[in-house]
Amino acid sequence: MLASIILVFVVVNRYVSAESSCQTTDGRYEVSVISSSIHSETIPQVIAFHAYISKHVIPGAGRRLVFDVTKTNQGSGYNSHTGVFTCPKSGMYVFVWVIRIYSGEHSTELMINNSVYGSTFLRAKSGDDGSVSGTVVAYVSKGDTVYIRNNSVLAGDGQIVSNVNGKPTFSGWLLQ
Repeated sequence: MLASIILVFVVVNRYVSAESSCQTTDGRYEVSVISSSIHSETIPQVIAFHAYISKHVIPGAGRRLVFDVTKTNQGSGYNSHTGVFTCPKSGMYVFVWVIRIYSGEHSTELMINNSVYGSTFLRAKSGDDGSVSGTVVAYVSKGDTVYIRNNSVLAGDGQIVSNVNGKPTFSGWLLQ
């Protein structure tokens, strides 16, 4: 009688080493299962957020903008009540914000721990609508705060506008 041996190798996420064998009831096949793996690194958690302002706002000089509707919040770092992203993990991040106005002007700043890292300025003539975006790539440490505010000196005039034609947004994600 010819016996066949089948070896099965299984790779798992953590180190496991085991061997077992069995024989079928008719005694014809013996199966040996050996599982082993090399210890693998943990895949980093995805950290990303995206939020928008849901209604028109008139911010004063230095006032933080609150992007009150959160669409994505992997890592739970963004707070839609305060408008602040608190970094859950140190690393290199990308932050993007878009401001939309109608008949006015505003200057905004991206703040990391109360320091200006980026700024935008937009002026729309009477009856015009416009938007401006800013992008910042920066190393941010765990616990650092990131937010968008109106310029601390220039209060601006007119409303920051949000409607079906366009919404102000604030997004960020971890590169590495």
